[in-house]
Amino acid sequence: MTPDPYADKRQPGILFALFLTLFMVIFNFTMTNMAAIYIVGDLGGSNDTASYTISIFAVGNALGVPFGRALYERVGTMRLFVICMLLFALFSLLCPFATSWASFLTLRFIQGLVAGPLYILAARMISILGPPDKKDLFTICMLAIFILVPALGASCGAWIAYDLHWRWIFYFDVPILLLLVSYLGIRLRGFDRDLKKVPFDIVGYIFLFLGIFNISLALITGQELDWFRSTLITWMFAVGILSLIFFILWDLHHPNPILWLSLLKKPIFAFALINLVVLFSAYFGAIILLALWLGLYVNYTPIWIGVLIGTMAIAGLVPIFLTTERFGHRDTRLSLLVGVTLLGISCFHSSVFNEEVNFGRIAISRIVAGFGIAFFLPPIFRLCFHTFKEAITPKVIGLFQVVRCLGSGLGASIYTTIWQRRQVFYHDRLGSQLTIYSPETQQYFADAAQFHITGLKADAHLADLLQRQATSLALDDCFWLMGWICAGLGVLILFTVFFNKKPFLPEHEEPQPCPAFEET
Repeated sequence: MTPDPYADKRQPGILFALFLTLFMVIFNFTMTNMAAIYIVGDLGGSNDTASYTISIFAVGNALGVPFGRALYERVGTMRLFVICMLLFALFSLLCPFATSWASFLTLRFIQGLVAGPLYILAARMISILGPPDKKDLFTICMLAIFILVPALGASCGAWIAYDLHWRWIFYFDVPILLLLVSYLGIRLRGFDRDLKKVPFDIVGYIFLFLGIFNISLALITGQELDWFRSTLITWMFAVGILSLIFFILWDLHHPNPILWLSLLKKPIFAFALINLVVLFSAYFGAIILLALWLGLYVNYTPIWIGVLIGTMAIAGLVPIFLTTERFGHRDTRLSLLVGVTLLGISCFHSSVFNEEVNFGRIAISRIVAGFGIAFFLPPIFRLCFHTFKEAITPKVIGLFQVVRCLGSGLGASIYTTIWQRRQVFYHDRLGSQLTIYSPETQQYFADAAQFHITGLKADAHLADLLQRQATSLALDDCFWLMGWICAGLGVLILFTVFFNKKPFLPEHEEPQPCPAFEET
């Protein structure tokens, strides 16, 4: 019997450190969510650009992921892991020393770029070192990280920024990263064996970078730069679309592509990624919208905002074992349909909020959303990673993580943009009725005078009420849109039943690999 070359490295401490690495990457993703309002105030930005800290990091993550799959055989998994972790720690240390909003966003982009390969590297080492009989447990741990950490990162970042200073978010981050890379670097020495000179598709990556970077940056900054009235936005869209078209054609015909878009020829996998984009865009969109609205216009402290958002994550952890084990033996579309229904109910419930909404109403909608995520995420994992043979897993992870990062970051940015535009609409619509001669305005001044609010104070108070009403109505519209998107996704899931009555990946059947990707 051939001796196990990794026998001395199959230890719980090493596996825990690898999961903690994934924890730290996703934690960094969202830790500036609610803290962004303090960062923009300190560095000269605007509250309307607060979501950039998440979106820019997400774009960097998406562009960094392909390096993990393309280079681990050439450079070595552990060696590349150490390089990425050290660079991650370095740029995390540089972020609090930024002197302007633009320099901070640049550092956040690079921080996300160097952290991107860690998704694939950590997952690869976990799959190699983890016992085969613990795969279900590892899947649950991975799902728990994706559900819990975004809310935990946003809450912890807000608490530190509120009680200490936003720069301490990064100061606390760096020692943990250095401790992880030191421990794993020592314990996994000699992990890499039989390195291969696998070619790196530099041409494909250049056009992938140009396509994703330009389109993403145009979508993120479009509201501030006034969309196509800006020459810069026009050029970014033009260069991005042309580059992305070239990349798709190049990737489909290249023998060793960057993203393996050919995997999308498998309908079940493409169906799973569509669900993934909707889930994570709504999840991160809800987090950023509630954080900004409650912090800026409802006067909630970051502690209470963190508690509200945390209820969604905790609620998602409660049924995760049920959805992974019980529903794992049935058609995955059943769990997907339950999840999207719960998400839709949560969104429609959130679409009737107003400026005087109480804690309990928000908490109920977040708990329902948490249950929805718990029913939604496990079948997506199963559809993505059980559709192909295990040898294809690194390629699947690469495309999965790129789509997840872009869906999360751009979803947060797009929903924030919609919210801002609807604010302007309602501000103009409601404000047009507040003239000195209108009965509403006269009644307001009469009521305000009874509380000794007159003159400029009354004008300022009226303007504040108008802003609060406009922002709450705009928020309702965003959640109304999310709800109908979830309804449309539910119709799509039901639509697949009419064309494919056979259950998606039932437990008693072996996953059917795509013949084009058989590997020896």
